[in-house]
Amino acid sequence: MAVEQAVSEGYKAVELVVASGIGGIIGTVVTFFVSWKLQTQKHKHDKQFTVHKLQFKKEFELYVELWKALVAARKTVIITLAIESNDGLTYEEKYNKAIENFNEAKNLFEDNRPFYHDDVSKITRELLSKCRGYLTEVKKIVKSGKDDEDLCDRAEELLEKVPKAIDEIEKAIKQRIDILQKAEIVE
Repeated sequence: MAVEQAVSEGYKAVELVVASGIGGIIGTVVTFFVSWKLQTQKHKHDKQFTVHKLQFKKEFELYVELWKALVAARKTVIITLAIESNDGLTYEEKYNKAIENFNEAKNLFEDNRPFYHDDVSKITRELLSKCRGYLTEVKKIVKSGKDDEDLCDRAEELLEKVPKAIDEIEKAIKQRIDILQKAEIVE
């Protein structure tokens, strides 16, 4: 009986050692896997919020240029139907100035579009499209020499939409710059 009890306890001891060994191995494997996964995620996170100094500088400069061009376009794109205005410009002269400012903003945007953040790009593209449509209508009126009352309605509509779009672009630019400033800037 004593021998049987000793053998039984020996088996229990072996089972305990084996179970501990397997548990230890599993624990080590799980710890290694979790550690590896965390390192991978940390690397991705670090990579996402690291910005090269040249990228930051270039993107910031492009936003400054785009902003100036959009503000100039905003100031001239809405053309009243009065043939002569208080500033002494004819309808055609106002149209030509609006086209000049619009084209500057459009060309700046198109030439650098890959470098703008998607949020800024989307809103800017929509704004320029609305302005292009309106200016096309104005061109028809300038060529015909006639007033078009429907254009007055479109001018009022654009007068509401342009400042809102400019505000949205401003907000998107500020958000992007804020993200870039929080990023780790590397040389």
